[in-house]
Amino acid sequence: MRKHHSRGTVLSKVLLVFLVAIMLVLFMFPVVAMIGVSLKTNNEVFQSPVTWFPEIPQWSNYVETFRRMDLLNGFKNSSIVAAGTILMILVVGIPAAYALSKLNFRIKKEVYYIVLLSQMFAPIVVVIPLYQLMMKWNLINSLFSLILMNVTFNLAFIVLLLKTTFDSIPKDTVEAAMIDGCNKFSIMTKIVTPISSIGIAVAVIFAFTRTWNEFLFAFTFISSSSKKTVIVKLYEILKNNPATGIPWELVMAGSVLTTVPLVILFICIKDYITGDATKGAVK
Repeated sequence: MRKHHSRGTVLSKVLLVFLVAIMLVLFMFPVVAMIGVSLKTNNEVFQSPVTWFPEIPQWSNYVETFRRMDLLNGFKNSSIVAAGTILMILVVGIPAAYALSKLNFRIKKEVYYIVLLSQMFAPIVVVIPLYQLMMKWNLINSLFSLILMNVTFNLAFIVLLLKTTFDSIPKDTVEAAMIDGCNKFSIMTKIVTPISSIGIAVAVIFAFTRTWNEFLFAFTFISSSSKKTVIVKLYEILKNNPATGIPWELVMAGSVLTTVPLVILFICIKDYITGDATKGAVK
């Protein structure tokens, strides 16, 4: 019986390792292909048979992409928009999610459904009236307009995400804090928020990724080259040149460079995702 159980355990582990290996291959395939193309010459990109990596890596592609994209300026603009968006989303989203999760008020259910229904609208449907509104407010060609748009179209999902996270906190924890004399604001900032660090970290990653990769409003609302975000600058390389065609090696090099901040962000907050940063925060 034990021998049969041991074989079953080994088989389960082998199957799990096999599935993880398949997932890693599927996830890493686009990344490896992107890096490989970024190191090729234009002729090598379309050569047959296809090779993963060139014999002589063309690191000059990154230098050329850096120059064409005006990368430092693009990173600066995208960082300002992303930081402003995340700050506003957390300042508004955490109290809103806390209210929907832990507080009782008359129209709580109606507010929840309104937030839920707001996820049905795609940004492209309202881009023209929003453009007219931004023009009326003199916010066209302003990074603040991009912050407003990103907050508007990401806030509802963040609120729903954080509400689900806050719902998982036991009522006994909140009641114990109230008995100790904490008011609602103190409970939210000193109890609920530290416990929910994993959910908040996921919300930050989601907001940063959506904002960093946002193209529609960045392309529509910003006309000045000095204020364009990094994704729009990458698109300008992608635009087809009738004489030479699309320089895919430069596009892939730009894609690698624009992905680096996402990797850095994940490394910086990985402890919050695993929960290591808040162990022992609440006793």
